Amino acid sequence: MKKWDFIGLRFALSGLFILLQQRNFRIEALVALLAIVLGFYLQINAQAWLWISLAITLVLVGEAINTAIELTLDRIGRDFHPTTKRAKDIAAGAVVLCCLHAAIIGFVVFGPKLWALLFA
Repeated sequence: MKKWDFIGLRFALSGLFILLQQRNFRIEALVALLAIVLGFYLQINAQAWLWISLAITLVLVGEAINTAIELTLDRIGRDFHPTTKRAKDIAAGAVVLCCLHAAIIGFVVFGPKLWALLFA
């Protein structure tokens, strides 16, 4: 393999580093880590792991896309424009939808096990 074969990977890792500097992404990553720890503690099955991993990925990718949109729009112009605001609000709303979906998955997967653990 040649050096330039890894240039794309280096750019992608740089992007992940940039994401880790974003407060919302760090919060979502922390919640994801808590979900993973809870999954191990509750010994969820393979199907539940698939749902949890899908939810985590959906939220983190949604936040990444939202961040990319916001940075791009900021680069285009810093002056207030109602269309720019709407685009940013829509991107942020998409992340909220991802988080709501993840929360529903969390309740479905963890809810019964936590209920049984707490009230058994």
